[in-house]
Amino acid sequence: MSIDLENKELEELYQLAIEEMGGTKEELIIWAGGDAVNQQDAVVQAFSDRFPEIPIDIKVELSKIHDLKIYEELLNGDLTPDVTMLQTSNDFEDWKKLDVLEPFKPVGFQNIRDEFKDSEGAFSVFRMFAFLPQYAKSGLSSTPESLMDMLTHEYQDKLVLTYPHDDDAVLFVYSQMIKKHGEQFLADLAKLNPLFIRGTAGPPLLVGKQGLLGSLTGYETMPEQPSQSFIPKNDFFISWGQRIAMFKLTKHKAAARLFIAFVQSYEFQQSLGHYTVRKDISLKNDTWIGDHSTTDPLGFYTFMRDREYIGRLRNQMQSYFGPVKGESPVVDHKMIKLTYGN
Repeated sequence: MSIDLENKELEELYQLAIEEMGGTKEELIIWAGGDAVNQQDAVVQAFSDRFPEIPIDIKVELSKIHDLKIYEELLNGDLTPDVTMLQTSNDFEDWKKLDVLEPFKPVGFQNIRDEFKDSEGAFSVFRMFAFLPQYAKSGLSSTPESLMDMLTHEYQDKLVLTYPHDDDAVLFVYSQMIKKHGEQFLADLAKLNPLFIRGTAGPPLLVGKQGLLGSLTGYETMPEQPSQSFIPKNDFFISWGQRIAMFKLTKHKAAARLFIAFVQSYEFQQSLGHYTVRKDISLKNDTWIGDHSTTDPLGFYTFMRDREYIGRLRNQMQSYFGPVKGESPVVDHKMIKLTYGN
């Protein structure tokens, strides 16, 4: 019954969005946190196939760049994005305190896991993410089972990593490794002379190529890749729910509600493959990500609130690994070419 009600709501919102945007030649604008320009292509395609009369543009950029621009535009009273979905979870809590968010509870809201949504509907979660370590399918004497297994001489000059002081999700993993293994973890890692690049999409695509044998944090690999991601047995890996919200200054509110309702719907969530944010769907392996003993899907939210601690950690990372270098991966042509696969 709830699925029927969701479908009914989607059709009603679709008609309202058509009325709202008809003849304007405007687009529904989404600002999404990410580090590869193609990361939201599948979402755009799914939305456009389902609602062809609503033009949509999803702009991917590092969350820490998007959020600063949003704060600036909120102050100016003229906001570009209709909806934002970012990794910087603390922003949504701050925006709620500032009373700039537009609460919305679609029919499917009741089926979003309680721990991932604001009870008043100010913000919620549209998708689960995780960063996993990867190893090359060939060239190694043994298969690693933890991050510490990759801090050996076999990986000397052969690790490709995301700058931890450039991505708070990666930084969270390093903070957990320091808590468990001490600062020696950083010292041992630095001795291996890893290759650092900006963004988390690139490293797992490079592992197994150019003599690179491993990475500590990145997206889940596909079967055709020369690398293999894995869930570490003894060391921490990060998982979190990417938050989503619309604003009181949102220009296309009907279209924004349509988008939020769609990406949280049973229809869309069951197409993701695994790790849905809904409690009424069981997907790949019937395993909820939070059931893994080496992750904590809520821990990242707590981490992101302590900006002073994060600042100290960033300085610590720079002391071991040097300053962040290079362009943002969403404008770096080498990274764009790598992530698009051509």
